[in-house]
Amino acid sequence: MNVQITPHPLSGTVSAPPSKSYAHRYLIAAFLAGKRCEVKHVGASRDVQATLDVLASLGLRYRLRGEDVVIEGVSRPSEATAYCHESGSTLRFILPIAAALGVRTSFTMAEGLASRPIEGLVDCLNAHGADIVDRRVCGRLTAGDYLVDGTVSSQYITGLLFALPLLDGDSRIVVEGELVSRAYVDMTLQVLAGAGVFVRETRAGFEVQGRQTYRLPRTVTVEGDWSSAAFMLAAGALGTPVTVTHLNRRSMQADKTVFPLLAQFGADIRIQNDALTVRRQALRGTVMDAAKTPDLAQIFAVVAAYASGESVIRNVDRLRLKETDRLAAVMDMLTLAHVSCTLSGNDLHITGGTPSGAQFEGYNDHRAVMSACVLAAYARGESGVTTAEAVAKSYPDFFRDFIALGGLINGDF
Repeated sequence: MNVQITPHPLSGTVSAPPSKSYAHRYLIAAFLAGKRCEVKHVGASRDVQATLDVLASLGLRYRLRGEDVVIEGVSRPSEATAYCHESGSTLRFILPIAAALGVRTSFTMAEGLASRPIEGLVDCLNAHGADIVDRRVCGRLTAGDYLVDGTVSSQYITGLLFALPLLDGDSRIVVEGELVSRAYVDMTLQVLAGAGVFVRETRAGFEVQGRQTYRLPRTVTVEGDWSSAAFMLAAGALGTPVTVTHLNRRSMQADKTVFPLLAQFGADIRIQNDALTVRRQALRGTVMDAAKTPDLAQIFAVVAAYASGESVIRNVDRLRLKETDRLAAVMDMLTLAHVSCTLSGNDLHITGGTPSGAQFEGYNDHRAVMSACVLAAYARGESGVTTAEAVAKSYPDFFRDFIALGGLINGDF
């Protein structure tokens, strides 16, 4: 699906969609608890549906009630086929769990996900009895010392943290190298603690007791998603005020850093209870680190395109390992908009100016599509964006909210 956008500033108030990062984790904890409970405000993103589909293939019984998921119990099979769609979180979180449970599981997935790295996790699991061949789990995990490369993906650590408490003995996760996206592991630890699962952090990594039982409360609620809210908040920084509600200021979500980043650009930030309002002031270039918050890089680049002077995104190699090569995608978007950008080592330098409208490629990447739409709303001239349906991966109501804020857009959605 392609959309056409006529420049018009966004203004008004919308509610943040549910955090898919928390939704994944709560649903997995509920599955491992195996008792009746309700996970509220889950939403309808494709990635979260992928996790529900895979958990259902592993025996989860549930029903939907609006945006809520009612867990009715679990009947675990001896064999399963699990389709992960395009969700890297689903695959990397649940692959170790299936191995820990001893369920012979064939994991299948969309082509884009199949090209993303997972070999390090598979090697780590196979060293402890998983016997994974061609994404098929044939064995069962044993307790022990798990050596994991922390520089590739924090999702490897999360999958192990969910799985290792199920084993008969105690285990250690030894993290080699600097752990990227550490905040996502903190979110996992928070959910585990809420489910009564004990993990001890050490200098080397984590110590996990075996034979633990998941006990999730009868009701848990998924908080609003800072990474999705970032697109609308950035729009406020480029023009008239935009307010996003249902945001937890004390959240462990890494992308909560969007509001200090926008403040660094010079935007005016107002916070009241669960609402954040951003409005334009004179914007100046600044710096962000993509190693810590890779999902903010593309929308950061959009704001940088309108800021005076130079902005820098550091550690951009992290962007190549996502749904698409996001580094190439963001440079393509900026070039088409006549915004100067140059790559120097592992840093992307962006010189702000007055972006032009263009026909932007969405790369079937939800964040690429949403970034291009926000850029187009303030550009000189009409724009188009391809593969716009990709927003359903994380923010299914993006275009509804875009229009509610005054965006002028045509498309079949």
